[in-house]
Amino acid sequence: MRPADRRPNRLALLTALALLLALAAPAQAEGTRIVASILPVHSLVAALAGDTHEVELLVPASASPHGYAMRPSEARRLQQADIVVWVGPELEGFLERSLQGVTNRATVISLLHDLDLPLLEGRSGGVWEGHHDHGDHGDHAHDDQPHDHHGHGERGDHHEALDRHEHDHADHEHGDHAHAHDTHAPDAHGSGDHGHGGHDHDHGHAHGDVDSHLWLSPAVATAVVEQLADRLAEHDPDQAATIRDNRDRLLQRIEDLDAGIAEQLAPVRDQRFMVFHDAYQYFERHYGLNAAGSISVDPSRMPGARRLSELRTRLAEGDVTCLFTEPQFRPALAETVVEGTDTRLGMLDPIGAELEPGPDAWFDLMQGLADGFTDCMAADAR
Repeated sequence: MRPADRRPNRLALLTALALLLALAAPAQAEGTRIVASILPVHSLVAALAGDTHEVELLVPASASPHGYAMRPSEARRLQQADIVVWVGPELEGFLERSLQGVTNRATVISLLHDLDLPLLEGRSGGVWEGHHDHGDHGDHAHDDQPHDHHGHGERGDHHEALDRHEHDHADHEHGDHAHAHDTHAPDAHGSGDHGHGGHDHDHGHAHGDVDSHLWLSPAVATAVVEQLADRLAEHDPDQAATIRDNRDRLLQRIEDLDAGIAEQLAPVRDQRFMVFHDAYQYFERHYGLNAAGSISVDPSRMPGARRLSELRTRLAEGDVTCLFTEPQFRPALAETVVEGTDTRLGMLDPIGAELEPGPDAWFDLMQGLADGFTDCMAADAR
């Protein structure tokens, strides 16, 4: 009889366990899951959300979003998200098709297309002589400062809009969320090194020729934080007060970092430099730095022999202090370009390849850029 006596007890235990799991599942599903595409965007969203929501990073910090291929686990993470925040198809072209399958059940926010931000037009690779004039800049060149949309203190008083939507971006009206994915503007600079046919996402130079590296401007980051805070609060009204408190602390922290970096970079603003790929325009314009050109617009594509010859000719003039490479890409090409010149090689990381994801990552990324510039160029600025 004893074995038979045990059966009801086991059955009762299994039934109780099943009930517990069933009760636990809805509670777990109630939390809003946010997925952010790249590390700097994830950092700002994580700082905004704080403890209110789980925020997951999609693309590993060590990988470039240009031409990235998702792993199955990352695709599942995307499918399980309630909110997805990404820059847009100009940067993360690999996400465009995948996101079409989640828009019917998740809120998808493109920073480029769904927020009202001051954007810059893309540039071609090569030499940018005459692109930037420092004679009109003050001590802290906020060329790209957006106006204060939400009236947080006095932030908007000294923010000047830089090319605010006068770039004829008719193919992506932010309010209507129209991505115009069939419109591909030709390269305004006439470069023959990259085309725009089909869905060839050339680092922000298809889809209206917009520079997609917008997180590298503190002014744009401020506008992103303000508007994302409103979106998150609207999605979860119960957490709205906490999210807005997080927003205010984050905005103050951005302002403080911005002032420190501006002071740090002031001595090197007149130094000319070149970059491996054109990812830094927002940073350059915000701080009034003096970029002379780039090896590539899209680091996944080798520049042509004519461009390399033009760059070497430009470096031979002797007034370009540094050429900056990136940790995600081999520096051999940059080494070839500077060979036989006085130009030094430096290192910049626009994505945070070696940073720990989290609320501090955007700040570490920006400070790392400032340090990279001064480490290479400060010796000639003294």
